Amino acid sequence: MILIIGAMASETDAISHLVTNPDNFTLNGKNVVTGEINGHSVMIMTTGVGKVNAAFGLTSVLSTYKVDYIINVGLVGGFKPLNPGDMVFIQSATYHDFDLSIFGYDKGQVPQLPTDYLPDQNITKQVQSKLNLIETKLYTGDTFLTEVIEPNSVCDMEGAAYFQVAHLLNTPMISVKIISDIVGEPSQLEDYSVFEAQCSIRFKSLIEQILF
Repeated sequence: MILIIGAMASETDAISHLVTNPDNFTLNGKNVVTGEINGHSVMIMTTGVGKVNAAFGLTSVLSTYKVDYIINVGLVGGFKPLNPGDMVFIQSATYHDFDLSIFGYDKGQVPQLPTDYLPDQNITKQVQSKLNLIETKLYTGDTFLTEVIEPNSVCDMEGAAYFQVAHLLNTPMISVKIISDIVGEPSQLEDYSVFEAQCSIRFKSLIEQILF
């Protein structure tokens, strides 16, 4: 089974329309749809916003079901020179709000775990051979950022948490994001609202291409 996971219904709802013979239910309070897309057995989960919701939702699935691999979709803030509307492939993910560097760890590194979480290389090759998306680094934290961290990267509130759980439970994962807003720009909040309303249709098209 392939798990498609996102934080908000605005990111996942349209994807659910691709599912044949859908079964809608809740798993530990999280909305789930199971069925098939183009002959592939799938589950779609909407976890809610933030690192704890993300980790709890994904752990609930992986501790209950056999998942072959995970596709994470979602909106991100971008840092110039990236642009609103860009679809990006996450080449690595870390935390911007976790810092034990005083004890010798890298900033963003949880003890005994990697500083940067990487997507599964085999699935990356398959997907990127079809899509050839911009590849960039993801910074995750429980803050809607309005200040720049690193040019040409992106930020969200869930991605690295999904990657951490996938790493701990040894499940391959990739993440594809749409840039909704450019951090620090005067139009940041307005741009976010516009792209939130549009993103689910684009993610539906993305999943159609990946699972063709």
